[in-house]
Amino acid sequence: MQVAYLRVPPIEAQFRTARMVAASVARKADFPAEQVEDVKLAVNEACALHRGAVAPLELVFDLEGARLEVLVGPSAAPAVAEPESQMALTILRAIVPEFEAGDNGLRLAWPGPVADA
Repeated sequence: MQVAYLRVPPIEAQFRTARMVAASVARKADFPAEQVEDVKLAVNEACALHRGAVAPLELVFDLEGARLEVLVGPSAAPAVAEPESQMALTILRAIVPEFEAGDNGLRLAWPGPVADA
């Protein structure tokens, strides 16, 4: 198991850092280029749900074999009611095979690389 932690202010300028880490971890898991792009988009949308929160944005990238799990928190509650947030949730549900939103944040997971992504 390999774990990377990232803690940044919940401002859009810092989402790029989260996307870069997401891409690096997905490539390490041998995800194809299209799936790496999906992982980056999903992490960006998860971060967007936290835009304007008071607490720092915390991301945990957990790579176990080819399985990638990303935890984004501490909570997505502050912005979820906004229309932009509903769009972000729709995108996450569409491109993340295992997606959960809860009181402690978001869990995004990919079982591994998809050959025909």
